[in-house]
Amino acid sequence: MTTPIEVLCLAGTSQNGATLLTRMLGRLPGFVAVGEVGYLWDKGLIENVECGCGVAFRSCPFWTKVGDAAFGGWDRVDAPEAVRLRGAVKLKGRPLAQARAVPLLVRPQLSRSYRRGLDAYGDLMTAVYGAVVEVSGGAVVVDSMKQPAHVYMVRTLAGVDLRVAHLVRDPRGFANSNLKWVRRQGDSEREYRTRRPPWKATALWDFTNLAFEAMAPLGVRAARVRYEDVVFRPADELRRVAALCDVSLGPEDLSFVSGTRADLPPDHLVAGNRMRLASGWTELRADEGWRSSLTEPQRRTVAAISWPLMRAYGYGR
Repeated sequence: MTTPIEVLCLAGTSQNGATLLTRMLGRLPGFVAVGEVGYLWDKGLIENVECGCGVAFRSCPFWTKVGDAAFGGWDRVDAPEAVRLRGAVKLKGRPLAQARAVPLLVRPQLSRSYRRGLDAYGDLMTAVYGAVVEVSGGAVVVDSMKQPAHVYMVRTLAGVDLRVAHLVRDPRGFANSNLKWVRRQGDSEREYRTRRPPWKATALWDFTNLAFEAMAPLGVRAARVRYEDVVFRPADELRRVAALCDVSLGPEDLSFVSGTRADLPPDHLVAGNRMRLASGWTELRADEGWRSSLTEPQRRTVAAISWPLMRAYGYGR
């Protein structure tokens, strides 16, 4: 019997602290952090961005070994076709793309053409996950791609044992982050990350979190984790997430955490925010700039749209 590939997907909105949590999980015994691995086709193979270790993707020894184990070398991969398949899985370019993709990922037999694209992309991702496990010596793969379509896609992969850490953040913080001007990494056609008004950001927050709340009834082992708890009680939250993967941690396994500080050496996150390129002792601080940046009308808008989940997640103040 083939041993299942163990994958821990961090799920949630963007700007929710996933890169930080991924890097801390990657320091635990039995885990390997790879970042937003679904972007390796364009960010890594086409744009050749820096790996988290500081070396260009195609020159990184870790990812070179992964490419060799998965495909006999990255040069044997049609990267533009992989990007196209990824877009097809999440119905890129269509209105309400991810909201329409999730039902198809739950019932792919509804569309033969969609199923064909899903199978082709799934074969690529399964090969990558399997190679990461091989190169890392059998570790749980920590994938911080987050998007509903991606995580639901992983659920369809034969031979993959999926666990989901549903990472949530105060919707007011997410709305505030969506108002900021942030430069994109790599050779993107757009210079800045997408900005959204508070009402639109909150609607996205609702959809994304509801999509992941629906995974447990589908039989996926999942746990909800709050960004704020990760920052203020990192050791406790790391134990919870590790337990989700049936890993028990001892005090020595968390020696890199001291209070609200974490020692993060260079690792191999292929994509994620810029903090993946930083190393050394890192002070964990909650980004609560919304308290001074959002106007009172903006706060009321966010609360009105998100209040059922906002209350359920403990964001009442």
